[in-house]
Amino acid sequence: MASLPRAASTAAIAVGLLAATGCARKQEPAPAVPPPPPPTAWPEGRTGPLRITDELVLAIPLQYERAAIEDGPAPRSPFPGVGGRTEARFDFFLPDFSGYTLQNYRNDLDPNKVEVVYLHAGDPHEGDPGAPGEYPPNMLKRLLQDQLDPRSHQNQYGLRCYTGRVLTDRLACYGRRDAGAREDILLYVPVAPAADAFPVIRATYFSRRYGGVRIAWRTPVANLPRWHDIDTQIWKFIGAWNVAPPPPPPPPQRMP
Repeated sequence: MASLPRAASTAAIAVGLLAATGCARKQEPAPAVPPPPPPTAWPEGRTGPLRITDELVLAIPLQYERAAIEDGPAPRSPFPGVGGRTEARFDFFLPDFSGYTLQNYRNDLDPNKVEVVYLHAGDPHEGDPGAPGEYPPNMLKRLLQDQLDPRSHQNQYGLRCYTGRVLTDRLACYGRRDAGAREDILLYVPVAPAADAFPVIRATYFSRRYGGVRIAWRTPVANLPRWHDIDTQIWKFIGAWNVAPPPPPPPPQRMP
């Protein structure tokens, strides 16, 4: 095979070097995007509408939303037949029911923190006598049959607190949370703080309000004396943040 002229050979080598350089440049990683600067104040505004039930659509002020600086999708209701409905969560702080700041946000173990763990649609029949679920009278009846000692109880802070038959290091405390609505509450209260580095009381219950909802909240056990104030404030927040349109007025009655 005849050899290429020197000029042609030199040109071919140059083209090859340019191609290799181009490939090398294409393989270089893109420069890293610098992280956004840390916030200097807690975000303002409200969440988008969170449809809990047809009667309850919440627009929560961002000061009560930890997710305001931790973006994430809203969780869905775990109940079938409630497509498009979400589960709301929010937090606040005692003693004045205030929201997040850049200071208290950093302390996951703040002794004044109240967490509403979830608020979602429930089964409207959960409040029927004997129905399964988290309606407090039905829960108490089952617990007294299987887990609590009905003869071992004490009254404190407007609650009757029963000792467990097996789990004696915690109480189940039952009482009236809303006299007007005639609704009760069941709180789980640890009585042996040494067994838990950060003991909290937990409330989990079903309410008939807004078409039937389940709610759960928790706070450090030292806040037990304020359980009623805490629960009342949660429902005040829910009412103030509800942006669901009012139901249409009933049609006028015709005169006979």
